[in-house]
Amino acid sequence: MAAKGIYWHDLYDPYGCIHRTDFRPFALVLAVIPVMVFFGVPTVLHLLAGRDGLLLGRNPITIAPAFYPFCYAALLYITVVVCTNRLRSAGYTFWWLLLPGYNLYLLFWAADRADSYP
Repeated sequence: MAAKGIYWHDLYDPYGCIHRTDFRPFALVLAVIPVMVFFGVPTVLHLLAGRDGLLLGRNPITIAPAFYPFCYAALLYITVVVCTNRLRSAGYTFWWLLLPGYNLYLLFWAADRADSYP
C-alpha cells in the first residue's frame, strides 16, 4: 500500500492514520523542533524588538521564557496526535504509548493494517 504523506490535518486531528514510511522522517523533524524553539523564539522576539532592541520595555531574551511553555505545549500536542495516528494505522490504541520501549517498536517498525487506509 502506498504512503499518502503527512498533511496539516494529521497534526491536529487524532483520528487519522500515518504510514510507517511517512512517520520515520517526521519523527526526526519532531526531535529537532525543540532546539529550533529554544533558539528561534528569542531570535523572533529580537527581530520584533526593532532598532531600540527593546520589546515591551524589556530585553527580548528576558521575555522569551514566557513563550516557551506555550510553544512546548503545542509541540507536545502535535507529537501525541502524530504518534496516536501512527499507532492507529498499525491497529493499536493511544494507550500503547504509555509502555516504554515497546511503544518505539510499534511507532517505527510495526506493520500497518490493511484496512487503515481507504
